[in-house]
Amino acid sequence: MKEIRTFTLLGQSFSGKTALARAMFSLAGEKAPVREGEPTLAATPYRLSWQGKEYYFLDTPGDDNFLGETKLACWAADFAVLVVDATSPVKVQLEKAYAAAQEAGLPTLVFVNKLDQEKSQLEDILCELQERLGLCAVPVAYPLGEEAQLRGIIDLLKLRVYIPEGTRVRVEGLPEDLRALAEGLRKNMIEFAAEEEDELLEKYLEEEHLEPEEIMRGLRKGVLSGKLAPVCVGSVARMVGVARLLDAIAELGPSPADRGPRIAEGPEGAAEVWPDPQAPPAVLIYKTLIDPYAGRLSFGRVVSGTLSREGVLFNPHRDLSEKYAHLSVAQGEKLSEISRAGPGALVVFPKLSETRTGETLTGEGLRIKLLPPELPEPVLTYALHPETRTDEDKIGPALSKLLEEDPTLKIRRDEETREILISGLGQIHLERSVEKLRERYGVKARMDLPHIPYRETIRKPAQGVIYRHKKQTGGRGQFAEVHFHVFPLPRGQGFEFLETLTGMNVPRNFVPAVEKGVREAMEKGPLAGYPVVDVKVQFYDGKSHEVDSSDMAFKIAAFHCFKKALEQCEPVLLEPIMELEIEVPEENMGDVIGDINARRGRVLGMEARDRTQLIRAQAPLSELLRYALDLNSITGGRGTFRMRFSHYEEVPPPIAQRVIEAARADQG
Repeated sequence: MKEIRTFTLLGQSFSGKTALARAMFSLAGEKAPVREGEPTLAATPYRLSWQGKEYYFLDTPGDDNFLGETKLACWAADFAVLVVDATSPVKVQLEKAYAAAQEAGLPTLVFVNKLDQEKSQLEDILCELQERLGLCAVPVAYPLGEEAQLRGIIDLLKLRVYIPEGTRVRVEGLPEDLRALAEGLRKNMIEFAAEEEDELLEKYLEEEHLEPEEIMRGLRKGVLSGKLAPVCVGSVARMVGVARLLDAIAELGPSPADRGPRIAEGPEGAAEVWPDPQAPPAVLIYKTLIDPYAGRLSFGRVVSGTLSREGVLFNPHRDLSEKYAHLSVAQGEKLSEISRAGPGALVVFPKLSETRTGETLTGEGLRIKLLPPELPEPVLTYALHPETRTDEDKIGPALSKLLEEDPTLKIRRDEETREILISGLGQIHLERSVEKLRERYGVKARMDLPHIPYRETIRKPAQGVIYRHKKQTGGRGQFAEVHFHVFPLPRGQGFEFLETLTGMNVPRNFVPAVEKGVREAMEKGPLAGYPVVDVKVQFYDGKSHEVDSSDMAFKIAAFHCFKKALEQCEPVLLEPIMELEIEVPEENMGDVIGDINARRGRVLGMEARDRTQLIRAQAPLSELLRYALDLNSITGGRGTFRMRFSHYEEVPPPIAQRVIEAARADQG
């Protein structure tokens, strides 16, 4: 277990994470199972060996449309390697990826990539990491040459120069003209290492010297505590610094044993799960993939215990046992069967029938649940329309499989509009989901903005409204007469039906039919066919016939009486108002507030939070359908928001007229 490292590669898009993975395999003398030229859209597991140690790692997406994948990868890892683009060190995507690592409590190592590019100065990059991420970045290597002249790195621990030659590295002595610079940087590194342990600090203050093993010990403690982030440097394109990073992962990256126990939810409260190979197994499931050929694949991280090639595990979330066979590890898209796996291993279980992402599998004697991270909530919703009747028949099962793979997706059917609504983390996330429907399951569908669930109501009462239904076509006829008073109710009260009949003009057994007729009439209002709400109907009188009256006759009479009453009550259109909590950088606050006002919204209050501002506001849903995209544009991707339904309000007349005309055109 001391020889295992389990980590995740984090960084913004195009920082070079996937290229770094490919270079690591090349240096390790293994065939790289990494695709070239394609952006990473899902957390992808790999395994390689480096100088007697086993590395399990996850390459994660850089785009925050797939932040859920990044968070789940952090849950499965013991530490993170932050890949920083020297040409543009800290974009919002990197901020969010690093925040995911912090939420998971991951120690961090840094690799500064692309130092062979123009305007890539390491000192400026380190300052930006400190200012923007609060990262205490401590270089353990330094570039040999600048920009296009970059040809290797200086190892600050050994004061040696490492120059790549293909998949090999040539080691040279330190040139004299660089000695003063390197020794100054080394002294800085030693001071940080010494501060992590009293014994080391005391020795350093007395002797101004620490042995390499002591320096490493101090740095390891700093990494594990989260106080330090050792920095390796280089250029993946030139293979510069990659070998030093692989060494640093072995020297400074914590093993499963170093990370210690994970906190789980047990039958009697919180429980600790230690990474002990002899303990009962505990495996967290961080990813599910449904392959058209291999079926369901469950990707797990072994937290404790030792798994064999086949066996039985218990799922405490579902209170059932899962039988597994053909235990495997993944190299990108390829699976290789293994005979055993202990703490730290990233494994794959083919064809588990019930277990889903975020759940725990344990030995029979262990009843604990390893708690998954809180995943980001969807911010953008579209209506999904199958293109053909065949697509309509197939879309339900296909969407169920999509939901299994991606817990950040939300799918529901709107009973009022009959639309399938798909919600996700952004435009790219939703477009990629629709692509999966087509590529994997042969379901073609298009995305449109969803219909707004408008409502209709009344402004004033109508009293003494009478409607008689009489039909005679030979044989038994139909007769019913109802008398209504109709009143508006306060907003949000819904519907109230009141029966105040006196005498025997209408037998009481017809009252349920009258109420049913009114409720059916409320389904489509007179303005644009939207449901009617916030009304009270008083059924106070009527007439009946001892032969021709029936439930159906009274239902029809009530339906038309209510419709007749609405015409006298000044019907108006209502729209849903949403409550917003928007967190934005201070410098964007004015623009965001101005944008809310332009959307017919109103700001309710503001609250300072560190370097951000929390804005509470309300705005109509019709103005917020693409708000996630617009807020990203205003804040450079740094703004986040949460939205929930608040109440209904009357639509301003000019806008109401446009909505009514559009609805009537659709109906026509």
